[in-house]
Amino acid sequence: MSTVRRLFKNTSILMLAYGLQPIISFYLIIAISQMMGVEGLGTYRTIFNYVAVFQISAAFGLRSLLTREIAQNKKETHRNLVSASMIALVFSTISGLAMALLVSLLSTNPNVLEGTIYASLSLIALGLADVYEGVIGGYEKLAQVGYAWLAENVVRIAFSLWLIHAGYDVIALVWVYVITRTLKTLYYAYFVKKHFADPFGKVDWAYTKTLARQAKTFALITICVTIYWKADVIMIESMRSEEEVGFYSAAYSFLMISLVFVDSFVNSIYPVLANFYKAAGSHFEAACRKSLKLLGMATVPISVGFSVEADKIISLIYGADFFPSILVLQLLIWTLVPYAISQIFAYALVASNKQKIDLLVNAISMTANIILNLILIPKFGFLGATYATLISIHIYVGMQVPFIFPKIIKIPVNVMLGGILRTAVAAGAMMLMLRSMPDFHVVPKLLLGGAAYVAAMLLFGVISESDRALVAKVFKRTA
Repeated sequence: MSTVRRLFKNTSILMLAYGLQPIISFYLIIAISQMMGVEGLGTYRTIFNYVAVFQISAAFGLRSLLTREIAQNKKETHRNLVSASMIALVFSTISGLAMALLVSLLSTNPNVLEGTIYASLSLIALGLADVYEGVIGGYEKLAQVGYAWLAENVVRIAFSLWLIHAGYDVIALVWVYVITRTLKTLYYAYFVKKHFADPFGKVDWAYTKTLARQAKTFALITICVTIYWKADVIMIESMRSEEEVGFYSAAYSFLMISLVFVDSFVNSIYPVLANFYKAAGSHFEAACRKSLKLLGMATVPISVGFSVEADKIISLIYGADFFPSILVLQLLIWTLVPYAISQIFAYALVASNKQKIDLLVNAISMTANIILNLILIPKFGFLGATYATLISIHIYVGMQVPFIFPKIIKIPVNVMLGGILRTAVAAGAMMLMLRSMPDFHVVPKLLLGGAAYVAAMLLFGVISESDRALVAKVFKRTA
């Protein structure tokens, strides 16, 4: 299978897996709230909030590091796999013990304490799963990760719903989570051993220490990114009210769904970039340029559609009570375009062994985001968080630019500005199309608006002959 077709397959499967996860999980949340009440839902969310926090240290940044190392040198797969597995075992065990200790100190709810202790067992499986996903990514077989995510979530949600209706409590749901996560990890171990390398063997302790030092940078990047994206909701709740969190979250959910496409693509392109950087520098730069163009062309119409039709979308999904969320969505969705650019920049830095620069940029952007939220939320409420997100993502991209251009990626200024201008004109054509049909249902309007955008992109030559040939190559039947 060609690199282009493999990239398309990996991205499509990951989009399906990552996109369906929040949707099917939503049904579980509804079932818990209906059958177990507010207290049951609160217990469930509290337990898994602890898991979400401690899984960062359990994984220790190994996935991204392994993907790069193996993409660039597949002969070292076994040594990387064994050493990374040992690191994951150590840090996931420490994370599990720390999580159990923390909840025993902070919580007076016996169900939360019991459930969190059981859930801590999943951290070992989670840490090892990240190692195996890193190896699978290094070989550009990420469709397997998508299949495993889909299977895990469908089985977990199905069994959980059955247990809820059978009268079981939250603890039973925790055990379902632990078991399905463990089964997924065992599948990864089987797949990796069968296709790539044996996960077991003698540990090279000197190399393990070296790998752990490198992984530390990736772990810190993950921590910065997590705080960057989670701080706003926590700060709105602490400085304003739960109601404002609701208005903000209603719009924020559409941004998160839109980010699935970007994240799926960059996760698929990352091992390709790492391999190209090691093997052929010219291909690396060309792949970065093509990725920037593709994500730019794809994210602009998504942002235009959500922004122009925000009133109808919010009313359709949430109802009239969420009217304040309309302005949030109109503004917040424009985070998508700079975010897409930033992810290509970030993975280009990491693929070229400049992860410390990426860490620095992430740390400063995280700090800027927190400071902006502290200043703007007290004055503007949830709109302040919206402004903070928009400003901080542009700070993030702005700080990346001097490290990317022209050191890693070279794009002539006139070519870049011409592409931006023509894309802006195409976006304007889409806006005009949407505004010209005020009485149409939102779905056909968005489809027609998207068609106008594509037509304008073709007319102005933004979608080139090589781009059309690339699309044809993706969908061409293999001989």
